[in-house]
Amino acid sequence: MTGVRDEGTRVSEQQAAPERPDGLSLALSFFPFGLFLLGAALSPTLADGAGALALFLTWTYLAPAVIGGIVTRAWPTPIGTFGLADPGHRHWWLMLPLQLPFNRLPFLEEALRLVPGLYPAWIRLWGGHLSAQSFVGPGVMIGDRHLIRVGPRAVLGARAGFVGHVAFRDAAGRWRVTVAPCVVGADAIVGGDAGMGPGAVLAPGATLPAARHLGPHKHWPPTPEASP
Repeated sequence: MTGVRDEGTRVSEQQAAPERPDGLSLALSFFPFGLFLLGAALSPTLADGAGALALFLTWTYLAPAVIGGIVTRAWPTPIGTFGLADPGHRHWWLMLPLQLPFNRLPFLEEALRLVPGLYPAWIRLWGGHLSAQSFVGPGVMIGDRHLIRVGPRAVLGARAGFVGHVAFRDAAGRWRVTVAPCVVGADAIVGGDAGMGPGAVLAPGATLPAARHLGPHKHWPPTPEASP
């Protein structure tokens, strides 16, 4: 009996072993660095001095956004919860590395926000929507640019955060990711240091209080179907 129990324990432990990322996921992690190197190599061959620097900066901003926009338009973003081998997970993982340089170096986006209309246009390249009539406060973090939907005259308070995905392991140790857009209605206000997760919705004209966080698929003001 002891041997049977030991064998059953070993099988159970093997089944619960954490799932590891596959080779494709690891390879995609190097994609943005490859784009960076390609831009660094091409710029000096096409221009000199300040022209080369300007070309490199243009490449840095546009190459990932244009590629991401092509992906989201040719392969519309799947919405839901996906496992490692699911197409929805592949789509998310392809888009995530493209955006990581801007998540790591937020001053790149802050520079775009200095020019009225430029930042919303850049978000549209990714496949997201940020009204040109909206206000984006200092330090706002949009982690998934293709999964942001912001209506006209909305205000995104300082250091507010918007993330269109949440990754986790299930009880069996398998990777899962939930993907859905963050939606901010027209004339809504997101307070400073507030946050919205995938599928979170702020109703038109509503105010999300400062430092309040809406988890996946939560609504504000609360609704019977999606309480906070």
